[in-house]
Amino acid sequence: MDYAIENAPERETTTALLEAVGVEPVACKAVWYGFPQAEFVAPDHFGDLIEVTASSMRVFEETDCMASALLEIVDELRRLTECTCTFGHEGAFQLIAILGDGCQKKGSPADVALVRELADAAAAYASCEEGRAMGRAVLQALELFGEELTAHFEKRQCPTSGCAAFKTVHILVSRCTGCGACLEACEDGAIMGKPRFVHVVDQGKCTQCKRCQEACPEQAVVLAGAKKPKTPPRPIPVKR
Repeated sequence: MDYAIENAPERETTTALLEAVGVEPVACKAVWYGFPQAEFVAPDHFGDLIEVTASSMRVFEETDCMASALLEIVDELRRLTECTCTFGHEGAFQLIAILGDGCQKKGSPADVALVRELADAAAAYASCEEGRAMGRAVLQALELFGEELTAHFEKRQCPTSGCAAFKTVHILVSRCTGCGACLEACEDGAIMGKPRFVHVVDQGKCTQCKRCQEACPEQAVVLAGAKKPKTPPRPIPVKR
Protein backbone atom coordinates (compact mmCIF):
# COMPACT_ATOMS: atom_id res chain seq x y z
CA MET A 1 0.00 0.00 0.00
CA ASP A 2 1.20 3.51 -0.81
CA TYR A 3 1.42 6.27 1.80
CA ALA A 4 2.23 9.95 1.35
CA ILE A 5 5.24 11.30 3.22
CA GLU A 6 4.28 14.65 4.67
CA ASN A 7 6.15 17.11 6.87
CA ALA A 8 9.04 14.71 7.33
CA PRO A 9 12.47 16.00 8.41
CA GLU A 10 15.37 15.73 5.97
CA ARG A 11 16.65 12.71 7.86
CA GLU A 12 14.35 10.22 9.56
CA THR A 13 14.01 6.53 10.32
CA THR A 14 11.68 4.23 8.41
CA THR A 15 10.21 3.17 11.72
CA ALA A 16 9.18 6.76 12.50
CA LEU A 17 7.71 7.27 9.03
CA LEU A 18 5.69 4.07 9.29
CA GLU A 19 4.37 4.95 12.70
CA ALA A 20 3.40 8.41 11.42
CA VAL A 21 0.96 6.80 8.95
CA GLY A 22 -0.31 4.22 11.44
CA VAL A 23 1.60 1.18 10.17
CA GLU A 24 3.19 -1.29 12.58
CA PRO A 25 6.81 -1.83 11.47
CA VAL A 26 6.80 -5.44 12.70
CA ALA A 27 4.13 -6.28 10.10
CA CYS A 28 6.26 -5.07 7.18
CA LYS A 29 8.41 -7.09 4.81
CA ALA A 30 10.02 -4.04 3.21
CA VAL A 31 9.42 -0.40 2.33
CA TRP A 32 10.01 1.16 -1.07
CA TYR A 33 10.66 4.90 -1.27
CA GLY A 34 9.54 6.44 -4.53
CA PHE A 35 11.66 8.43 -6.98
CA PRO A 36 13.93 10.35 -6.63
CA GLN A 37 14.94 8.42 -3.52
CA ALA A 38 14.16 5.11 -5.23
CA GLU A 39 15.30 2.56 -2.68
CA PHE A 40 14.13 -0.44 -0.71
CA VAL A 41 14.60 -0.60 3.04
CA ALA A 42 14.45 -3.99 4.78
CA PRO A 43 13.20 -4.44 8.37
CA ASP A 44 16.68 -4.79 9.86
CA HIS A 45 17.40 -1.23 8.70
CA PHE A 46 14.07 0.38 9.69
CA GLY A 47 15.84 2.04 12.61
CA ASP A 48 18.56 3.63 10.46
CA LEU A 49 18.44 7.35 9.73
CA ILE A 50 18.00 7.95 6.00
CA GLU A 51 17.82 11.05 3.85
CA VAL A 52 14.16 11.46 2.89
CA THR A 53 13.71 12.81 -0.64
CA ALA A 54 10.65 10.79 -1.67
CA SER A 55 7.09 12.06 -1.39
CA SER A 56 5.64 8.58 -0.93
CA MET A 57 6.50 5.14 0.35
CA ARG A 58 5.10 1.73 -0.53
CA VAL A 59 4.75 -0.82 2.25
CA PHE A 60 5.01 -4.54 1.56
CA GLU A 61 3.75 -7.29 3.84
CA GLU A 62 4.91 -10.92 4.02
CA THR A 63 2.17 -12.01 1.64
CA ASP A 64 3.21 -9.54 -1.07
CA CYS A 65 5.12 -10.96 -4.02
CA MET A 66 8.34 -9.02 -4.58
CA ALA A 67 8.67 -10.18 -8.19
CA SER A 68 5.32 -8.57 -9.00
CA ALA A 69 6.28 -5.54 -6.91
CA LEU A 70 9.57 -5.12 -8.76
CA LEU A 71 7.83 -5.42 -12.12
CA GLU A 72 5.48 -2.60 -11.13
CA ILE A 73 8.31 -0.40 -9.84
CA VAL A 74 10.39 -0.85 -13.01
CA ASP A 75 7.38 0.08 -15.13
CA GLU A 76 6.70 3.16 -12.99
CA LEU A 77 10.29 4.37 -13.32
CA ARG A 78 10.18 3.77 -17.08
CA ARG A 79 7.08 5.94 -17.35
CA LEU A 80 8.71 8.78 -15.43
CA THR A 81 11.37 9.42 -18.05
CA GLU A 82 11.32 10.59 -21.65
CA CYS A 83 14.86 9.30 -22.14
CA THR A 84 15.36 6.92 -25.07
CA CYS A 85 18.86 5.68 -24.28
CA THR A 86 19.69 2.02 -24.79
CA PHE A 87 20.62 1.20 -21.21
CA GLY A 88 17.71 2.97 -19.51
CA HIS A 89 14.76 3.06 -21.90
CA GLU A 90 15.40 -0.12 -23.86
CA GLY A 91 16.75 -1.89 -20.78
CA ALA A 92 13.52 -1.13 -18.95
CA PHE A 93 11.43 -2.71 -21.70
CA GLN A 94 13.58 -5.83 -21.59
CA LEU A 95 13.40 -6.01 -17.80
CA ILE A 96 9.62 -5.61 -17.89
CA ALA A 97 9.34 -8.41 -20.45
CA ILE A 98 11.57 -10.77 -18.44
CA LEU A 99 10.01 -10.01 -15.06
CA GLY A 100 6.58 -10.28 -16.64
CA ASP A 101 7.42 -13.74 -17.96
CA GLY A 102 8.62 -14.74 -14.50
CA CYS A 103 5.34 -13.64 -12.94
CA GLN A 104 3.38 -15.48 -15.64
CA LYS A 105 5.17 -18.81 -15.07
CA LYS A 106 7.05 -18.45 -18.37
CA GLY A 107 10.53 -17.64 -17.07
CA SER A 108 13.68 -19.75 -17.27
CA PRO A 109 16.71 -20.10 -14.95
CA ALA A 110 18.92 -18.18 -17.42
CA ASP A 111 16.69 -15.12 -17.04
CA VAL A 112 18.06 -14.33 -13.58
CA ALA A 113 21.56 -13.64 -14.92
CA LEU A 114 20.08 -11.56 -17.74
CA VAL A 115 18.07 -9.45 -15.29
CA ARG A 116 21.22 -8.78 -13.29
CA GLU A 117 23.19 -7.91 -16.43
CA LEU A 118 20.55 -5.47 -17.65
CA ALA A 119 20.27 -3.87 -14.21
CA ASP A 120 24.04 -3.51 -13.92
CA ALA A 121 24.18 -1.77 -17.31
CA ALA A 122 21.26 0.56 -16.51
CA ALA A 123 22.68 1.53 -13.11
CA ALA A 124 26.06 2.36 -14.61
CA TYR A 125 25.33 3.73 -18.07
CA ALA A 126 21.73 4.99 -18.38
CA SER A 127 21.59 8.62 -19.51
CA CYS A 128 18.72 9.55 -17.18
CA GLU A 129 18.55 9.37 -13.41
CA GLU A 130 15.32 7.39 -13.63
CA GLY A 131 17.07 4.70 -15.65
CA ARG A 132 19.98 4.54 -13.23
CA ALA A 133 17.54 4.39 -10.31
CA MET A 134 15.73 1.52 -12.01
CA GLY A 135 18.97 -0.42 -12.37
CA ARG A 136 19.86 0.15 -8.72
CA ALA A 137 16.37 -0.88 -7.60
CA VAL A 138 16.57 -4.19 -9.45
CA LEU A 139 20.03 -4.92 -8.06
CA GLN A 140 18.87 -4.07 -4.55
CA ALA A 141 15.79 -6.29 -4.93
CA LEU A 142 17.99 -9.19 -6.04
CA GLU A 143 20.13 -8.67 -2.95
CA LEU A 144 17.23 -8.39 -0.51
CA PHE A 145 14.71 -10.78 -2.05
CA GLY A 146 16.94 -12.93 -4.26
CA GLU A 147 15.57 -16.29 -3.15
CA GLU A 148 11.99 -15.19 -3.70
CA LEU A 149 12.72 -13.64 -7.09
CA THR A 150 14.80 -16.52 -8.45
CA ALA A 151 12.15 -19.06 -7.40
CA HIS A 152 9.90 -17.62 -10.12
CA PHE A 153 12.49 -18.46 -12.78
CA GLU A 154 14.40 -21.46 -11.44
CA LYS A 155 11.52 -23.35 -9.80
CA ARG A 156 8.54 -21.70 -11.49
CA GLN A 157 7.09 -21.05 -8.04
CA CYS A 158 5.76 -17.96 -6.31
CA PRO A 159 6.70 -18.40 -2.64
CA THR A 160 4.07 -15.91 -1.47
CA SER A 161 1.34 -17.24 -3.80
CA GLY A 162 0.91 -13.65 -4.93
CA CYS A 163 1.11 -14.32 -8.68
CA ALA A 164 -2.18 -15.52 -10.13
CA ALA A 165 -0.42 -17.58 -12.82
CA PHE A 166 1.11 -19.84 -10.16
CA LYS A 167 -2.20 -20.63 -8.49
CA THR A 168 -4.08 -23.80 -9.30
CA VAL A 169 -7.79 -24.67 -9.08
CA HIS A 170 -8.94 -27.44 -6.75
CA ILE A 171 -12.26 -28.94 -5.70
CA LEU A 172 -12.51 -29.67 -1.99
CA VAL A 173 -13.61 -33.20 -1.13
CA SER A 174 -15.27 -31.96 2.05
CA ARG A 175 -17.60 -29.59 0.19
CA CYS A 176 -18.26 -31.12 -3.24
CA THR A 177 -21.73 -32.70 -3.66
CA GLY A 178 -21.19 -33.86 -7.24
CA CYS A 179 -23.89 -31.54 -8.55
CA GLY A 180 -22.13 -30.98 -11.88
CA ALA A 181 -22.40 -27.19 -11.90
CA CYS A 182 -18.63 -26.75 -12.32
CA LEU A 183 -18.54 -29.47 -14.96
CA GLU A 184 -21.08 -27.59 -17.05
CA ALA A 185 -19.33 -24.25 -16.52
CA CYS A 186 -15.90 -25.47 -17.63
CA GLU A 187 -15.35 -24.76 -21.33
CA ASP A 188 -11.90 -26.35 -21.38
CA GLY A 189 -12.90 -29.90 -20.47
CA ALA A 190 -10.67 -29.66 -17.42
CA ILE A 191 -13.06 -31.15 -14.86
CA MET A 192 -13.69 -34.86 -14.40
CA GLY A 193 -16.81 -36.10 -12.62
CA LYS A 194 -20.34 -37.47 -12.67
CA PRO A 195 -23.40 -37.14 -10.44
CA ARG A 196 -22.76 -37.84 -6.75
CA PHE A 197 -19.02 -38.13 -7.35
CA VAL A 198 -16.48 -35.59 -6.09
CA HIS A 199 -15.26 -33.74 -9.17
CA VAL A 200 -11.54 -33.39 -9.93
CA VAL A 201 -9.64 -30.71 -11.88
CA ASP A 202 -7.25 -31.82 -14.63
CA GLN A 203 -4.40 -29.33 -14.01
CA GLY A 204 -2.96 -29.92 -17.47
CA LYS A 205 -6.12 -28.57 -19.10
CA CYS A 206 -7.16 -25.93 -16.55
CA THR A 207 -6.69 -22.30 -17.63
CA GLN A 208 -7.68 -20.77 -14.24
CA CYS A 209 -10.63 -18.97 -15.83
CA LYS A 210 -12.56 -19.27 -12.53
CA ARG A 211 -15.88 -20.05 -14.24
CA CYS A 212 -16.15 -23.25 -12.18
CA GLN A 213 -15.54 -21.31 -8.99
CA GLU A 214 -18.30 -18.85 -9.84
CA ALA A 215 -20.73 -21.66 -10.71
CA CYS A 216 -20.23 -23.83 -7.62
CA PRO A 217 -23.13 -23.43 -5.15
CA GLU A 218 -21.15 -25.11 -2.35
CA GLN A 219 -18.01 -22.94 -2.58
CA ALA A 220 -16.07 -26.16 -3.10
CA VAL A 221 -13.82 -24.73 -5.82
CA VAL A 222 -10.77 -22.90 -4.49
CA LEU A 223 -7.56 -21.34 -5.78
CA ALA A 224 -4.37 -22.50 -4.09
CA GLY A 225 -0.80 -21.26 -4.17
CA ALA A 226 2.22 -23.12 -2.89
CA LYS A 227 0.12 -25.02 -0.32
CA LYS A 228 -2.33 -27.31 -2.13
CA PRO A 229 -5.37 -29.04 -0.62
CA LYS A 230 -5.40 -32.83 -0.72
CA THR A 231 -7.60 -34.01 -3.58
CA PRO A 232 -8.08 -37.42 -5.22
CA PRO A 233 -6.48 -38.17 -8.63
CA ARG A 234 -9.86 -39.22 -10.00
CA PRO A 235 -13.54 -38.77 -9.03
CA ILE A 236 -14.65 -40.61 -5.91
CA PRO A 237 -18.14 -41.12 -4.44
CA VAL A 238 -19.49 -38.22 -2.39
CA LYS A 239 -19.57 -39.08 1.31
CA ARG A 240 -21.81 -36.24 2.44
